[in-house]
Amino acid sequence: MNFETFLKKAMILLLIIVIIIFSFRLFMNMRKVNEMEQRLDRLSQEYEEKIEQNKKLKEEIERVKRPAYIEKVAREELGLVKPGEILLIPVEEDEQQNEDDE
Repeated sequence: MNFETFLKKAMILLLIIVIIIFSFRLFMNMRKVNEMEQRLDRLSQEYEEKIEQNKKLKEEIERVKRPAYIEKVAREELGLVKPGEILLIPVEEDEQQNEDDE
């Protein structure tokens, strides 16, 4: 085997190794790009959800600023009354207490 034949075989082998390395790197880069696209899609969806949630919260803020809502909460949850009104709280009797009375 002469030097020229050896050099040709070495160049072919080197070329094959370089092609394999580039192919592997290309595959890894394509995989990474695919993962990043999936992440971008997920983040875009989360962004849209947050925009919608923000919109609903702004609407809620506007709703709770209304005097009618404030009065409703004051009456129903805090038990407050307007001047001159009397607060009546209905009381249910216990069934056990009824049995004891009989």
